[in-house]
Amino acid sequence: MASIPLGEDILLARHGANIVKLRQDRKNRTTVAHLRGGATDTASNLLTAPVPALTPAASFTQGAARYLNDEAEVSRGEVRSLVKISLGFSAIMGIVFGGLVLALYKVGGNEALQSLSYMGASQ
Repeated sequence: MASIPLGEDILLARHGANIVKLRQDRKNRTTVAHLRGGATDTASNLLTAPVPALTPAASFTQGAARYLNDEAEVSRGEVRSLVKISLGFSAIMGIVFGGLVLALYKVGGNEALQSLSYMGASQ
């Protein structure tokens, strides 16, 4: 099964039933459509990337530069706020965990803390 050149798809989408004849211009790599009424239209058979693809390193460098210039989708202020919230939440959870360990020590003594460490090692 032969593949259909890209230009034919483009011209069919543009003109549909108004196409009388399709012709391949191999020199210019285009498809030429002769339309009802005597008009012609052409479409390229090649896909061209509008922007060259970036390597991952170039993309990372570009993203870092945009972030440092405060041009990124996420502003530096938003990142700072997120870091502050994360550190605050971590501090609160550390205090809660420390309080639970202290309560366990007060209730069960040193043996309770040792049994807690053994439970973590057995899993």
